[in-house]
Amino acid sequence: MSLGKDPATGKYLYVSKTVEGGPRIADKALASLASSSREVHSAVTVDGLLEEFLVACRGKRLESSTIQFYEGAAKHASSAFGKTRIEALSARDLEMLYRSMTQKGLSSARVRHVHSLMHRALGQAVKWGWLEKNVAELASVPTVRRKAAAAPTPEELGQILVAASKRSPQLAAVFALCALTGARRGEALALRWSDYDPAARKLTIARSLGYTPKAGIYEKPTKTHGIRKIGIDETLDGVIFSQIEALKKNVELGFELVPDPFLFFGEPDGLLPLHPDTPSKFFRTVCDSLGFPYHLHQLRHFTATQLIAAGVDVRTVSGRLGHADASVTLKVYSHVLEAQDQAASEYLGSRVFIPKPIDRA
Repeated sequence: MSLGKDPATGKYLYVSKTVEGGPRIADKALASLASSSREVHSAVTVDGLLEEFLVACRGKRLESSTIQFYEGAAKHASSAFGKTRIEALSARDLEMLYRSMTQKGLSSARVRHVHSLMHRALGQAVKWGWLEKNVAELASVPTVRRKAAAAPTPEELGQILVAASKRSPQLAAVFALCALTGARRGEALALRWSDYDPAARKLTIARSLGYTPKAGIYEKPTKTHGIRKIGIDETLDGVIFSQIEALKKNVELGFELVPDPFLFFGEPDGLLPLHPDTPSKFFRTVCDSLGFPYHLHQLRHFTATQLIAAGVDVRTVSGRLGHADASVTLKVYSHVLEAQDQAASEYLGSRVFIPKPIDRA
């Protein structure tokens, strides 16, 4: 009988037993072998499980950022009970870890990251036959309280773009495009000339850029693995055209452009894109100089809040942002919709005439 692969050596383990007698005796012997299987796997520690789980994740060719996410979460679990045997781990152990992380000032989101890892890793141990049950399913985790999505006002955005353009016209163009389209940072930086169709007045968002220290810069699908087309107005067209012209000027300096260069280029021939961290860091630098508490992703919130305030329907806003469905938009921007509901109430109140009751005295 095979006991599966030894987590430590990677070799398959086998056990056999010769018995004399009928089927009833043979069944008892088989049950004994099954019991011995559990005993062999009881030597697996949390560290051993996490190591095997991460190896399996890499074998599935998960996105580099996902692997990095799991590796970071694994450090918290390993420091707490890395040498604990997996069948000795309890839901209370996990809850104590989550409580300790919270007391140390770590966010509820970070705690849930660790829980997500342990839930998946222990679930994989059950599939491998190393455990009878997944105790992470019984553990309680802190609730993540969603904060209202803050965004700069049009006036503040204007100041940001003016300040940015004085130091880096290209990065100012990145900010402008993100604010006008609602594109995520990686989606904006992955744009190429071929994604721009001036005749149809459309901009196609079909891919994104990712970065990890181990993998470097790499292309990947959009967050929802979808492709969307953004309508182009004169302002957005001017931003895109200015970037194309800026790269073309490098030809005059002796550079030969590559076929289909990046719109936001990190090399003068357009071969490489901007590093994903560059616009984020520069945006914070500009905002700090102006006394604004914003980060780059809040330009995406600017797009959504301005469109909703203008009365654009949620489904259209959701499509422009690339949300999986409109329910995501409703959850993230519920506070904006509530404000719009108050405005709608006041509008209706101004349009409906209700006669005063007649005084019969």
